[in-house]
Amino acid sequence: MPQGLSKLFIGQLNFDATEEDVRQLFEFYGDVLHVNILRDKVTRKSTGSAFVTYGCTEEADAAILSLHNTYNMDRDRPLQVSYCEKTPQISRFGFRHATAIANQNAANPAPRLA
Repeated sequence: MPQGLSKLFIGQLNFDATEEDVRQLFEFYGDVLHVNILRDKVTRKSTGSAFVTYGCTEEADAAILSLHNTYNMDRDRPLQVSYCEKTPQISRFGFRHATAIANQNAANPAPRLA
């Protein structure tokens, strides 16, 4: 992945959401370069998680501030939006946010630059 990109991990997605659904939601906050919905290797069904890549931290931060723990995608839980463990670029805000989430839940790894 080229230097300078900001990669977010999204949890609690609607299991029926498509890459296009996720792209449309996240494009409100900036230019989405890539969406990857994580799928079960056998069934190919969504795991309810995805990666979204932006070209800069400002766009990624705007998505976190707007969507994390506030937006429900037709589920009983709000979206979890944070920088992923391996991101080429992360802001100070993003690092603090992702570290706080990792401290709350050990299943969420702390971020580190890719």
